[in-house]
Amino acid sequence: MPDFSAEKERKRLEEVAQWFDNQHGINCEIAEHAAALIIKHAKGDRALELGCASGGMTRALLKRFAQLDVVEAASSYAEQARAIVRKKGQVYECLFEEFDCRENYDTIAATGILEHVDNPSALLSRVRAWLNPKGRIFIAVPNAESLHRRVGLQMGLLNRLDQLNDSDIAIGHRRVYTWDTLTADITAAGLQVVSMEGILLKPLPSAAMETLSPDLRAAFFGLASMAPRLCSEIFAICRI
Repeated sequence: MPDFSAEKERKRLEEVAQWFDNQHGINCEIAEHAAALIIKHAKGDRALELGCASGGMTRALLKRFAQLDVVEAASSYAEQARAIVRKKGQVYECLFEEFDCRENYDTIAATGILEHVDNPSALLSRVRAWLNPKGRIFIAVPNAESLHRRVGLQMGLLNRLDQLNDSDIAIGHRRVYTWDTLTADITAAGLQVVSMEGILLKPLPSAAMETLSPDLRAAFFGLASMAPRLCSEIFAICRI
């Protein structure tokens, strides 16, 4: 990765950490649903979470695993993770590309990270080496073909479905995925897709979704299985 700069990458992440929070609102609900899917299909007792943000998923995973280690480069997020994990795991304050893995894990949660990193398939190749032979890697990424992006395209707010919008740029996304492009990155890393599904049938932008009642939002989460390719997030389970 000749153009990769660790210093610039940390700066990008620290800027996002100043405001992004996945402990509240729709971001928290998405994290909780992704955590529930991970817990449902998880293997073993040792887990690694790649990128924790403000801990929306970390708290849920901590209840399932005897050991939960976290890799997080943003210092404020890492500090929060240490307070959450305490003696049940180790928090490594570094970039994923810098992480020196000393043991293999049964479960690796890589949710909300591939859209941010410089080279997702190269990162997944590294993550593959951190997984036990019978373990699973769980991935969640934003879906370019989601219903709310299709609405945006219809309204002329997007020129194409995979265009980065203002929210994507603010949070530091480098890309949004389709089912095909995510599958391509997974297979390029030498991993196999076990299954893929959607999280949240999202007809409106996040700010508008948060004005809906909790029951109505829950209904849209519940409808995800009816139209997975129109959902807000793509959730993939992978193995070696």
